[in-house]
Amino acid sequence: MALKTMTIAQIKKRGRSPGRTPIPAPDLDALSFNENEPIERQVYTSLRRALMSGAMLPGSRISSRSIASSLGISTMPVREALKRLESDGALASSAKSAFIIPFPSEEEFQEILQIRLRLETLLAQEAVPLITSAQIDKVEWLQDRMAQSKSWRQVLNYNQQMHFNIYSAAKMPYALSLVENVWTRIGPLLHFVFDGRFETTTYEHHYSIITGLRERDAKKVDDAIRSDLLDAAAVITEHLLALTPA
Repeated sequence: MALKTMTIAQIKKRGRSPGRTPIPAPDLDALSFNENEPIERQVYTSLRRALMSGAMLPGSRISSRSIASSLGISTMPVREALKRLESDGALASSAKSAFIIPFPSEEEFQEILQIRLRLETLLAQEAVPLITSAQIDKVEWLQDRMAQSKSWRQVLNYNQQMHFNIYSAAKMPYALSLVENVWTRIGPLLHFVFDGRFETTTYEHHYSIITGLRERDAKKVDDAIRSDLLDAAAVITEHLLALTPA
């Protein structure tokens, strides 16, 4: 598998929308139109999931009109969902009906990393005695699919699912919610990680996590999670520094 790191210039170019060219909608899960769940909440959840799984590029723009058109709904619930994501810090407004997926500063990213190192390792350690063999099999299946995929979108999606299948096993919903919020910021940045280091180190860390879970070895899981987060952060930091004028 030869997945390439996207350059800053490529990502910025994809995020531009010159003149009045319509802004394309991101790939989103279809809505269920369940009467018991408001449409605005369904749109918010779908957009959040897309951010967490890396379905949207950092620096790219999204509009309420394009999303509403792709989902077959009015713009009002979409605007409410986008405003809610803006208040979460996952989006920034760039025009009357458009939003941008922001690049964090290096300082903001380092804060995000410290939060991840504390909360994600906590959830992983707490999951060790609770996760079932069937759940570990699911985690390994996701990692196998990730390693075999030739699509960066699929890789990012499998990566997110693998991590959260572990974290949800900890049965700590408040901590899990905090980590989900952080992933709305980190998900788009994982596009930067796709180079040789990703293939040779991330998969190794993931399989070490799986081994630690099977052995019920909390320290092994903790060490592998930390290494996974720190190695990915090193690659992302290089790209964020390239955004900063000398």
